[in-house]
Amino acid sequence: MYCISFLDNKKVGTATVKINGIGSYTGTVRKSFDILPKTTKLVKVKGRKKSLVLKWKKQTVQTDGYEIRYSTSRKFSSAKTKKLSVKNKKATGRTIKKLKAKTKYYVQIRTYKKVSKKKYYSAWSGTMSAKS
Repeated sequence: MYCISFLDNKKVGTATVKINGIGSYTGTVRKSFDILPKTTKLVKVKGRKKSLVLKWKKQTVQTDGYEIRYSTSRKFSSAKTKKLSVKNKKATGRTIKKLKAKTKYYVQIRTYKKVSKKKYYSAWSGTMSAKS
């Protein structure tokens, strides 16, 4: 038999699980794991002249901001991938300017939370694309 207890496992950051042996099973094991912020979803990506207009669902619970990445590669493997940070957690849109005209761009977004000098990131959202 064993007893499992969780420590600090409600907020974004590092949490711990503690497993204690009972009866003929002795010993204690502690393991740490990360609790990540909830992800967000891109709602719309619209191409304009040399720019993209993005809209996403607001995520304010345990989130400090958003990180946006865009690329001309569907797999985001090209060197032209750039990350933009949106520090306002209540923001729901952004315009990316100074892009190449008549080029297809792929866009993703994720949330982040900073806890004691370390940033925890959610998973990237689904990919949306538009032509600038």
